[in-house]
Amino acid sequence: MSSVVFDRQEELSVIMVENAFATAKITPYGAQVLSFVPKNAKGVDLLWLSPSAVFNGRQAVRGGIPICWPWFGKHATKSPLPAHGFVRNLLWQLDRVKTLDCGATELIFSIESCESTLEMWPYEFHLALVVTVAEALSLRLITTNLSQQEMHFTEALHSYFNVKNVSNVSVSGLEGSTEIDALNKMARNVQAGSLSLSPPIDSIFLNHSDRAIIEDQRLSRHIFIHKQSSSSTVVWNPGSEIVKGFSDIPEASWPDFLCVESGNVFENTVTLASGERHELLLTLSSALF
Repeated sequence: MSSVVFDRQEELSVIMVENAFATAKITPYGAQVLSFVPKNAKGVDLLWLSPSAVFNGRQAVRGGIPICWPWFGKHATKSPLPAHGFVRNLLWQLDRVKTLDCGATELIFSIESCESTLEMWPYEFHLALVVTVAEALSLRLITTNLSQQEMHFTEALHSYFNVKNVSNVSVSGLEGSTEIDALNKMARNVQAGSLSLSPPIDSIFLNHSDRAIIEDQRLSRHIFIHKQSSSSTVVWNPGSEIVKGFSDIPEASWPDFLCVESGNVFENTVTLASGERHELLLTLSSALF
């Protein structure tokens, strides 16, 4: 049996999903997944949500999986525009909730261009997010260009993963990709071997389309990150000093999470002709060792 319950957390609507495989929490604000706990995970969330997260409907919730679209990071030419685009700060429509034949739960959210988005970004679009809660968590972000002109955008599913101590965590699967070190004057290197974490880190790995694996020694857990139509991976943790600039992350909490973000950024920008669509697929699962 599966259940879907609509609740509220402060100013936001929250959808609580439970089925034979997992529990999950999702808010239509930003179409943001907030929690995913597989039934085989001994109650440990795959995702991290900040203890100081704000649910006021005016800013993205810190944690879970915010959607960065149609630009990643700061806007290239208009600094007053919101970082990481605008869709994570808008209310999406819940189009459908369905129990699949396998027992998984599927939710479809959507948002379209309007007068306010066209002021920030001059393209007409339709954006959909298909969330499937099963043994694995699947997110399918579908962009359709409704404009009469060619569209260029960057994107990321900004996943915050729950870890025991980030300094005891490594990420494999990035080998051979080009690292851009945002904390070191955008220096470029080719990643060799597994990435051992020693925050702060803010690195973009270009031309990476394979899976990545987080190994968490303290939780004795692997997190498997599978993706399709994604050529970039971003790894971020602010460390003990940079975290002081974030009002919605307690200073003591920075070792508790690691962001490994799947998307298309920098040289991996997506270009769509009029009427074309692009699908970014992310599938997350875990296993204890």
